[in-house]
Parts: sequence; structure tokens; C-alpha cells
Amino acid sequence: MHVPVNRVFNNVSRNLGLKNYSNNLDSWSEWAFEAEQYIGSNKTFLQKELVYSANCASATATVEFIETYDKPLDIINEFIEINGARFTFVRPVGLETIDIGVNFQHKSNLIDVHSLTLGDKSDLLDTTKTLSSVLEGFVRKFNAETVLFTEGVPFENTLGVKASLSGTTLTFTVDNPGIQGNDYTINSSCKFKVTPFSGGKNQLHNKQLRLPDNYVKVLSVRAGNAIIQPTSSQYKSKVSSLLDRFYINGNRINFTTNYTDDVVVTVLAVPLSQEGYPMILQGHEEAVAHYIMWKHKLIGYYAGEVPQYIVKDLERRWYQLCGKVRGDDNMPTSIELLKIGKLWNTKIPLTSFNPPLYDGLNSY
Repeated sequence: MHVPVNRVFNNVSRNLGLKNYSNNLDSWSEWAFEAEQYIGSNKTFLQKELVYSANCASATATVEFIETYDKPLDIINEFIEINGARFTFVRPVGLETIDIGVNFQHKSNLIDVHSLTLGDKSDLLDTTKTLSSVLEGFVRKFNAETVLFTEGVPFENTLGVKASLSGTTLTFTVDNPGIQGNDYTINSSCKFKVTPFSGGKNQLHNKQLRLPDNYVKVLSVRAGNAIIQPTSSQYKSKVSSLLDRFYINGNRINFTTNYTDDVVVTVLAVPLSQEGYPMILQGHEEAVAHYIMWKHKLIGYYAGEVPQYIVKDLERRWYQLCGKVRGDDNMPTSIELLKIGKLWNTKIPLTSFNPPLYDGLNSY
């Protein structure tokens, strides 16, 4: 689990006695990323699979009402939540002649709660309405009023998501095609069955694809069921098209062959917060905070304002905490220890259970 870097910043400002650290955000965020790189454990960054295709696609998610529905009252207090924006079906206040209505509420720590009814009395729902009518009202209001719910919310919200209805199944589609939609979150109350956002694909064009800006390292590349190997040629652009090879130039992967199948790239990436700052692996907060404090005090040391022993104390403490969290992260789990024990006892390597995708890494 990764936590917002603001938690580290608050720790640093408290330790240094700073009341306002807004002027240091850019430097501190860069140092936080540096610290995570130096820790370098196998859990520091997220491992993600990125899908590319000649025809890019948008991510979609579905929500289906699975309980018995007799009247609109059955859906009261049920909710659907997308990227933290919660839409709740509630009973309208002050409408005694109408048994039930549908409201939408956006609950967020960032802004006040918004609440909208379906409109005039012709839009409100009485006890004779079907579930489809209720969901049709939800779709109409969701697509028309989403911008009101997301006012003041960062990029990760329901803006750019559209809803549609087929029977009693709601489908949410991200407007912009690409893999970023696969990271959208969706949740609901127990009466709904949710299928998370998936299916988003970036474009593979002219034997080239673009890696996300927050990628750290490419682990593997697969086209269809075939693992693609990097080229070892010094003249990378001259490699024969008969060979399935790739090379990385900046944040782009270039291939020697045009692929009709989907290309799946596995990368290590830096998780980002809603504000675009790097997120920190839980348990690393103290180590990263001391790295930032050390780098921050170095500025005063270079200017002759901070004595050397303070800088050395912070440096030494950073080294201690870096080693501690790296050791904690790399400590095998109970399941991994059982596998190590089996390998040690048999001395015979276990083969992959997933041919032909064997890549030499997932052999047990």
C-alpha cells in the first residue's frame, strides 16, 4: 500500500519546526522520489501491465443491480462510487405526495457535499416506477450534471466518464481512450455487482509506443503469446524486421516488426497522488522524511549556516533507516519461505505452470 507524500512532508515540517512548507514542495517531492529510488526494494514501485494496440480503446466498468426489486424503496440508501465521488439514492425531503425520489450526492474530503434531485415532479419516482426507470434517471442526471459534482476535485474524478444503461446494467465508459482509465476506481453498496474499469488500451503506431511518464523500468514486453527480447545490436534502427526485437529510446519503445496482436509491456512505475506527487510505500515514511531533512539542511551547510555535525547526524540516521526498510521489504513472506524450503529440499527447479509465456522469472 502506498500513502500520499504529504504525510512525509508533515513529518519533515514538524521535525524542522516549519509552519509553512509550500515553498519547498517541488524540492521535497523530488527528494522523496530520490529516497525511494535509493531504498530500491522489490516493493518500492508498482508493477503494472500496459496494453497497447493498433486500435486504442477506452476503459469500461459495469454495475448491475442483483437484488430482488419490487419498488423504488428497495434502492434507497444504495450507492455507486467512482473515484471517490459517491452517488447515493436517497428519499427526497419535504415531498409527502411523492413516495420516493432519486438524489445524487458527491461526498469528498476536498469539497462540500453536493445534492441534486431529478428535477420537477415529472422526473420524480413514485412506487409504480420500475428499476429501469430509476436507473434511466440516474444515467440522465449523471451525464448531465457530472461537472457539478467534480467542481474543485483533482484529475481523478468522474469528469470524463459517461454512463449508459442496458436492461438493469449500468456501463461507465471513460471518454478518452487509453490505459489511464484502467486505474479508475469503482465501488458500490452490496445490492450491486461491480466489474472494475478495464479494457483501456494505448495506441501502437508505426512500430512504436509511448511509455507513461512515471515509469521507472521496463521488465518485459510481450506481443500476443510471444516474449519479445531487446536487441543487442549497436545499430538498433538497422535490425532486421525478420527478428522480433525492441529497443528503448527515451520514453518510447521501438519494434522491428509491425504487430497485429496486442502488445503488453510490464513496467515498474511510480504511483502518483491526485496532485501528481509521488506516493510513498507505507513503512518508508520515516526513512524518506530523514532523507528530505538531510538534503534540506545541506543547503544551509553549503551556505555556512548549519554545523557539520547536524548534517552528519541526519546522514547517518538516513543510512540506518534506509537499510532497515529495505530489509523489511525484502524479507520473504510465509508463502515465499515455504517455496524456498521446497527448492532447498528438492534442489530441483520447478518449471513454469504457464507455458508458452515462460519468461524465466515466474518459474514457481
